[in-house]
Amino acid sequence: MGKNKKLLYIIIIALAAIIPFMMEHNIIFKQSKYIYLLLCLIGIYTIVTSGLDIVFGYTGQISFGHAGFFCIGAYGTVLLTHPDWGLGKYMGMTIPPIISIVIVSLLAALVGALLAIPASKLVFHFLALLTIAFNQLVLLMVSNFAGLTNGYIGITRVPSINILGFSFNTIKSKYTYYFLVLFFVVLFLIIKENIVHSRVGRSFIAIRENVTAANGCGVNTSKYKIISFAISAFYVGFAGALYAHMVGFISPDTFVQNTSVIFITMLLFGGSGNLFGPILGAIIITVIQEGLQSLSDYRMLIYGIFILVIILFQPHGISGIGESISRIARKRGGNANA
Repeated sequence: MGKNKKLLYIIIIALAAIIPFMMEHNIIFKQSKYIYLLLCLIGIYTIVTSGLDIVFGYTGQISFGHAGFFCIGAYGTVLLTHPDWGLGKYMGMTIPPIISIVIVSLLAALVGALLAIPASKLVFHFLALLTIAFNQLVLLMVSNFAGLTNGYIGITRVPSINILGFSFNTIKSKYTYYFLVLFFVVLFLIIKENIVHSRVGRSFIAIRENVTAANGCGVNTSKYKIISFAISAFYVGFAGALYAHMVGFISPDTFVQNTSVIFITMLLFGGSGNLFGPILGAIIITVIQEGLQSLSDYRMLIYGIFILVIILFQPHGISGIGESISRIARKRGGNANA
């Protein structure tokens, strides 16, 4: 990683870290709990889109079912930590949230690996249909097992995350949850960068570019497709667990098929196959989504239009604009020096 790139990362992280202090002193922002929640959402969706980018942007596997992994993470951690549901209801015991988040993320990764076994043999619309079916299956399970999940009524009073006696609570402790989310965003982005620049990442890219050629070069395509799905599912399951502990309430309505469409919209809009595209997509689409609350009946139509416009006019997403400008600048600089 170049020095300039490292410096850019440090600047971005520093700016993200001082946002709450700027809000606290009314610099640029006016202090608002809503803004804190919006920033946390952006962070959580950044983890989601970064995970989706591994399977789509780097391995070339389309998925319209990642809301299923998001659901596994959210419901899984609630059922392990809530005193009135899951373990608390049937066994009279609970697991600390920070431990349950890791457990359910590993569970999501296992489910992702199992899903990838048949998925690794499918391409294009067949793969998309399989992932849609997976999303619907998970949604049906949490909707119909009311004795376990309380059905569409949902589960309230989700426990807060506590680490060494310190509570991360969006209601009582202002922006502490934001710093927790920011920590995990940075951690997952660092892990992603190391993965994509490793031998595993190069295998992902080889599969994306040409499956036949990758096979010919000795890459076990089925194995690496399974690995990419597992890593992606871990990211999204972890984000789902963070989401549940942040909002304090979950119901099946959050994990419908439209949620998967929003995830893929974020990725396509921001740009796939790079570090900053998923971040840009999460920021822009989350803000747009909140701004379109009054147009709930038309939001999916608007997201569909976003996808079509990006695919037709800017297939590399918003992040691709910067890359195009940089490429033109380098070309002109090279011609000037010639």
